[in-house]
Amino acid sequence: MNNEIKVNTGTSEGVLDYYSRNWDKIANCYDVDENGLPIDPAWYRRRLYNKFLDRVKPSNLLDVGCGGGWTVLDALKKGIDARGIEPVAELKNYAVDLLISNNYEGNRVEQQDLAVLSELPDASFDCLSLLSVLPHVPQDKWDDVHNDMMRVLKPGGRLVAAYRNELFDLFTFNSFTVELYDKVLWNNEPCDEIAAEERVNKLKDLITNPDVPGPYFTAAKDKSFGNLDRVKSNPLTMPEYLDRFSLKVVNTQYYHFHCVPPLLSTQVDNYREVNHQLELSMSEDWRGNFMAAIFMIEAIKNGE
Repeated sequence: MNNEIKVNTGTSEGVLDYYSRNWDKIANCYDVDENGLPIDPAWYRRRLYNKFLDRVKPSNLLDVGCGGGWTVLDALKKGIDARGIEPVAELKNYAVDLLISNNYEGNRVEQQDLAVLSELPDASFDCLSLLSVLPHVPQDKWDDVHNDMMRVLKPGGRLVAAYRNELFDLFTFNSFTVELYDKVLWNNEPCDEIAAEERVNKLKDLITNPDVPGPYFTAAKDKSFGNLDRVKSNPLTMPEYLDRFSLKVVNTQYYHFHCVPPLLSTQVDNYREVNHQLELSMSEDWRGNFMAAIFMIEAIKNGE
């Protein structure tokens, strides 16, 4: 991987290396198992994305971090002038081959990083999609990235982007819950006089696994990028945040549902089947604020 790409974005080298080593799993993350159940939550994201494309029908779009190119192909098949950028060479090559095998130009996918947004002209695209990108953007580049996304969109253009759900941590009853109480819910002026160590210890007494799974945990079997402090977002406050960048939230949908807290998953025999039904029926249900690990925002750029 080009070192300049890593420096421009500040993206963790461990993240890019992980995606490079596991490119084949990531490229095929939309597969289903022998029972017809998705092998990865990305399947549900793609389902929501295709519903978005069918409804909005943008004339052109840029798919940032397009992985194996399947979502670029989805848009092209709907008659949308779609292009993709992907920083991992193996995934980019897979995407090129995928497009060519379906009679589309392979050069619609280029090996570029998120940083390329800063080089694109103003009002370049009707739609930007970032389906598995923003959770890997460092906190100190968060505002800059969102400003670039706004700038590259045409007035009235659409942003569709996935974010990690901060509120899901209330549902996990583990170390994530402890961190959410300490760093978010109690991080306000009226709580300043409460001794931090005392209040956290009392909270831990109420939770069976207060130190599981540990800070910066990732569910990936390969924990090589487990030290990345990935940004989490509150779906209730995202409209206010995006409004700073002239982006108006018009729809919020949820995926990666958990019918019970993850620590109880082994006690539910049909855990995956129940989750599957939640995904298919509750993507816009308010309970997704707590039961889903990821949410997808659709926003419109203000302007005529």
